[in-house]
Amino acid sequence: MNFNNQTIVVTGSGRGLGKQIALSYAESGANVVVTARTENEIKQTAEKINKDKKGKAIYVPTDISSEKDVKNLVKETLNNFNKVDILINNAAIHEANSILETDLSTWKKIIEVNLTGTFLCSKEFGQVMKNKKAGKIINISSTAAKNYFPGFGAYTASKSGINGLSMVLFEELQEFNINVLTLNLGLVNTQYTRERINDGNPEEWIQPKNLAEVIKYFSSNEADIISGTTIDINGKRK
Repeated sequence: MNFNNQTIVVTGSGRGLGKQIALSYAESGANVVVTARTENEIKQTAEKINKDKKGKAIYVPTDISSEKDVKNLVKETLNNFNKVDILINNAAIHEANSILETDLSTWKKIIEVNLTGTFLCSKEFGQVMKNKKAGKIINISSTAAKNYFPGFGAYTASKSGINGLSMVLFEELQEFNINVLTLNLGLVNTQYTRERINDGNPEEWIQPKNLAEVIKYFSSNEADIISGTTIDINGKRK
């Protein structure tokens, strides 16, 4: 797949899956905007792209739950690359607590990053795409949006919200040649997941490199026949 001269924004791309997505797009010639809250991590990702990959990268420290930060992210993207073609809403946080033991500050933090962050990025970058009448938004959700586990109350609420938001967003933007897809992911073999999941075989989980290629496909012109839907990706686990 060729993404030469396309501009891709990947939230949460300082490490884990987001970093792999950014590297994969850059390998295919894309200009990548690397963004997360931790500046040293996104700086390292951007430096690796600019040193080793065909595409180019900038890094923009961003708290996606902050409207001011997201507006700045759009500004820096346009200042450097003049456009945005694809938005990958990947950034998310998770804390495992039963609903009865979840304090309000934790609830708000998870909802604000996962759901409000997806809303803000989709709104601001969606307007840019609407103006040029082209674009693709891929929202990274979770199988936890429809499979219910103890301790996942706030996380499940945030991901269920993303799924609903995505479907409405597609209905509002499809007339402007903007596609919106949502991916419900199972366990992804990242350091973060391995640190909090003690059972199971990580080799049966979703492998980040493979998933990055799948995401690239869904954002490619070849996949335009797949629109406005939610897709489950479970790896080898059922």
